Amino acid sequence: MPTLPTAASISVSDPQRRSPLLAIKPLERLFAGLPDPILLIDEDGLLRHANRAALRLLGRSETHFGVQTLASLVADDTTRCTALIKQGLRSAVPTPGRLDWRTADGRVLPCRVEIALLDAAAADTKALLWCRLTELRLGNSQFEVLNQQIEALKREVSRRQVAESEMRQQSEWLETVLQGVTEGVVATDTSGLVLFMNQVAADLTGAPRALSLGRSIKDVVQWHADDAPTPSAAVARTLQQGTRHLRLEKVKLQHRDGSEEWVQVSVSALQDESGGRSGAVLVMRSLDEEMKAEAQRRSLELQLRESQKMEALGTMAGGIAHDFNNIVAAILGNVELALGDVPPDSAGAVSLQEIRKAGRRARDLVQQILAFGRRQSNQRSVVRLHALLTEAESMLRAAVPPGAQLLLDAQPDLPPLMANATQIEQVLLNLIGNALQALHGRPEGRVSVAASAWQGDIGPAAPGELQVLPPCGWPGHGVCLVVQDNGSGMDAATLSRIFEPFFTTKPVGQGTGLGLAVVHGILAEHGAVLRVASTPGAGTTFSLWLPAALSVQSPQRDTAAHLESTAAPAPHLPHPVSRILYVDDDDAMAFLVRRFLERNGYQVHTCETPMDALEVLAAGADRFDLCITDHNMPGMSGLDLAAAMQAQGYRLPVVIASGFISDELRARSAEIGVAELLHKPDTVEELCRSIERVLTIRGEIPADQRR
Repeated sequence: MPTLPTAASISVSDPQRRSPLLAIKPLERLFAGLPDPILLIDEDGLLRHANRAALRLLGRSETHFGVQTLASLVADDTTRCTALIKQGLRSAVPTPGRLDWRTADGRVLPCRVEIALLDAAAADTKALLWCRLTELRLGNSQFEVLNQQIEALKREVSRRQVAESEMRQQSEWLETVLQGVTEGVVATDTSGLVLFMNQVAADLTGAPRALSLGRSIKDVVQWHADDAPTPSAAVARTLQQGTRHLRLEKVKLQHRDGSEEWVQVSVSALQDESGGRSGAVLVMRSLDEEMKAEAQRRSLELQLRESQKMEALGTMAGGIAHDFNNIVAAILGNVELALGDVPPDSAGAVSLQEIRKAGRRARDLVQQILAFGRRQSNQRSVVRLHALLTEAESMLRAAVPPGAQLLLDAQPDLPPLMANATQIEQVLLNLIGNALQALHGRPEGRVSVAASAWQGDIGPAAPGELQVLPPCGWPGHGVCLVVQDNGSGMDAATLSRIFEPFFTTKPVGQGTGLGLAVVHGILAEHGAVLRVASTPGAGTTFSLWLPAALSVQSPQRDTAAHLESTAAPAPHLPHPVSRILYVDDDDAMAFLVRRFLERNGYQVHTCETPMDALEVLAAGADRFDLCITDHNMPGMSGLDLAAAMQAQGYRLPVVIASGFISDELRARSAEIGVAELLHKPDTVEELCRSIERVLTIRGEIPADQRR
């Protein structure tokens, strides 16, 4: 039997919809050659067209057919005809039925009828249906009925097969989707038996998927004892009451291997087509990565707070050290003057020498504070850590308790570092010295120092390890140094404070509490990574990573290196009376320096501010041979004074004195043309040698040409 066109394949234009029966030319041509009797009718039952096979079956001709209704051509009750038309309007799939037709000669012709929608109604047109007729021969009526039933059964079986195939495809598609999600999904029936479980849920619970289907969800998904009542009750309530959605933000899931994992849980009811309860679905999302990220965030926040605290302490310490530096300089300077005024073997000289010793210790303490505040000089060069370790070992060997061991394991071909050798040596002496002291004289004590090349990612800190200086801009290669002891160790509270300035666990008089604070400042300045782990009674381990130098070539000499002479002290040469302008906002320092220099044969004029000095120079710069100025002064620094003197055309050499000399100060001093940088506090001899060096270099410029 030929396949008839469907509503999707044929469309009738509006004029054709409204035309007489024989005017539907496209459809007429389409149906004309079909062997099956075909009628076209609209939704009102009005006959629009009949092909030749239909005319032949009904014994009618086109000229005598006329415009008629379908009901006028049948011998049956018109209600059956109307019912068939209504059924046909519902679907493009043919609806079977039976009608008795009346032929032109008056005979009743039983026919099997199939009617279906051809084109749906539009705004100004009516729906169009097609109707196929099949004559039922009376002699074979029973077989025809049976065949019709068989055909109907075939169509029903085919329809069900198509529906089952579609359902199977949808089921496979749904399972593929659920297997691809990152959450664990478990679906149950109304009894709580598992119907579906994706692989993520199997991984979270440790229950194999194949063995979980058909089992109770209570046996498949197990919760930690402390949390079990809450999620179990949520599942039970959903199964019993059909609760639409329940959510638990954080519960602990128990894995089959005994491990635990925090998950977020949501439970929802499943409904059938009628809206009744058909089961529940449990969705579990692992919080492992989120909790790790949160822990890392808290750790970074703690490190940031610690870094800000250390930076604030460093700034405060640096400011205090600057003022304290002037006080120490005044004390030491006046002691030197006083020692020159009393007999060397007098009791007063002995007391003054003790004051000088204490003052020098105070000066060393100031240098440690400045190092912690990162306000010390930080000239760097290519450094070999192996050589520094060997030197530190030789210096500390005498401090090793009897029976204890100091073990050094350092590869001689370690990558070179771009570092300040003095500061790195200070770090080594401090860490190794602290480790030796932590042994408390134990004869079985051991301090091991290991240095090795490192390349690649440093990785996260180990559990219990304090991340002091995190990786930041790490180049990926360098040297790893580990200092480990088996001494007394520290608890967590002590470990968290060891880098605070003036915090110490040593007895009074045996420690300043600045050693590790200085180590922290130096390593932070060098871009190092620092971690500490300690266990009470078991010992402490300091692990630090120092970045390698980008180049092993010897660095060029600093352009401002001439500002700080490292040559042997120049001899005290006879000189004509030199006239010096000294600028310092500290009255005690100004008084001290003036006494120093006048005692050594210089003429000195002091000014409290740079503006006072500029006024004095404006009144007659040729009265002076040299200007010495403090650097750190309010309003206008010594460097600003030197720049102003240069801008105003004074050719007077300038020496700048500062308690801390940074790389920036060196560079700017070189740009301006500062004759020399002088570190204070220094002795009067060093000050005089500096004056002699400058005046000797500038001696070719007569005083009357310095304006």
